[in-house]
Amino acid sequence: MRHRYLLPLLLALGGCATATRLQVPVGYCDPPLPSHYNPAFAPRADFDAALTPALLARYPRRNLLTANAVGILPLLQELLALEQTASWPQPRRQQPAAELAVLRQRQRIQAQISLVSSTVSSLAAELDCEGERADQVAGYLQHLDDRRTQRLNVLGISVGAASGIGTTVIDSKPGQYAFGIGGGLLAAGLGLLTLRQQGHTVEFRHPRNLLTDVWAEAPTSATWPPSVWYMLSTPAFSNAGQTSLAHNARQRWQHYGQLAHLDSKQGQELTALLFGEGGTYSADELTLRANLLNELQSAVRLLNQELQALQLVVNS
Repeated sequence: MRHRYLLPLLLALGGCATATRLQVPVGYCDPPLPSHYNPAFAPRADFDAALTPALLARYPRRNLLTANAVGILPLLQELLALEQTASWPQPRRQQPAAELAVLRQRQRIQAQISLVSSTVSSLAAELDCEGERADQVAGYLQHLDDRRTQRLNVLGISVGAASGIGTTVIDSKPGQYAFGIGGGLLAAGLGLLTLRQQGHTVEFRHPRNLLTDVWAEAPTSATWPPSVWYMLSTPAFSNAGQTSLAHNARQRWQHYGQLAHLDSKQGQELTALLFGEGGTYSADELTLRANLLNELQSAVRLLNQELQALQLVVNS
């Protein structure tokens, strides 16, 4: 009977994903030029050794930690020395020069803090852009999937209606049976096809991936600026002070089910896709990537709170 070939054919068609020909720009959100950071302002690994009694007496330790991230601990030490010199009794004609030296030192410090603050804002903008890019393509794929599902549903309803009408119009019993059984099988097959379809996919590349080092909890990063990566990877910058912001982000991604089954083959393929250079994405996978980027963007934006607190104590 020919009807027995109909359902397997529909199920086979339903198991095939459709790749779209959408051209997704690569590097759309990347910085236009490579950034070069002055190594003189790199965070010191021996933070505690860099602290002096004068610094600890003048600034809270949390602010000094931020100052180390910004790379201005030596500048703060010089500022304290200049302020002490300006406060000593000295000839009137030398007083303006001492006060001017303090002012210039403060300006140098504020300029470096502002530079790091703008770097944080730039990274947050890049994460936002990458999240919107993934979300936009996910919406496009979801629209294609919804439209195909709608067409299958309409076709299934039409087949069911035609089958019902046909069985009442045809006079012969064999014809009624053939029409009714064939229409029923076709309608059922279309219903199963709607449930089993895998959806559209697209080639989505991201050679510069800000998620990679966060997921790996890398000790150093060639992608993130040194000052920002120091704040993300140093446990003292988290509220609890036990684990780093990067570690906490990874734990949230796993805890809330976004990346729960890492040991499975599917989980390994998904992590390689999300944290590598990209590949073939479905709408759900692009939505997941957008969520990870948006969550990381929030953590990066909050770093400006640390920089603002440092500016306040320097100006006080």
